[in-house]
Amino acid sequence: MRLKPFFCSLIAALAIGATSAASNPSAVEPTVLTITGEMANPNRGPLDPFHDAFLKHKDKTFSKGFVLTRTALAALPQTKIVTHVDGWPAKVELEGPLLSDVLKAAGAAENATIVATALDGYNVDLTPEMRKAQKWVLAISANGAPLAVGGRGPVWLLYGTDGKAVSQDIEATWVWALYLLEVQ
Repeated sequence: MRLKPFFCSLIAALAIGATSAASNPSAVEPTVLTITGEMANPNRGPLDPFHDAFLKHKDKTFSKGFVLTRTALAALPQTKIVTHVDGWPAKVELEGPLLSDVLKAAGAAENATIVATALDGYNVDLTPEMRKAQKWVLAISANGAPLAVGGRGPVWLLYGTDGKAVSQDIEATWVWALYLLEVQ
């Protein structure tokens, strides 16, 4: 079970907001997802230790990145999925862009391994085979409402189960409160 203390979520939300302004002073909306590593289409420069305080705190370094706001994620083609896990009170309908579309926009190689990291440090390595086996979605809304920091947002990386309940072991491969994708 992963616990996310309110304080850490609040600090993370503030740091993510500061990251967007640092990397793009004209930004009016904070970054909710940062992609780093091997990519062909970066849209920001290297880690700024002052403005990227949360990333620095998590010992993340990079020479280039690709950042997305909620609006940028919503502007991509959206996919709706329904998922359910044993023990959940009900099925959940989620919506967001496909992970493959976001990685393509960043210029990440299809054969790269992707490390998906949550605000609390939880991470999952997604091999190319894992990504091809499922239709992974970067959900930004659940049951019609935006995902929020302090819940399972701002971004939740998962795939649909067609509403069939799956095990908690499968859910463990999904990353909620996602803020970082590292392309290796």
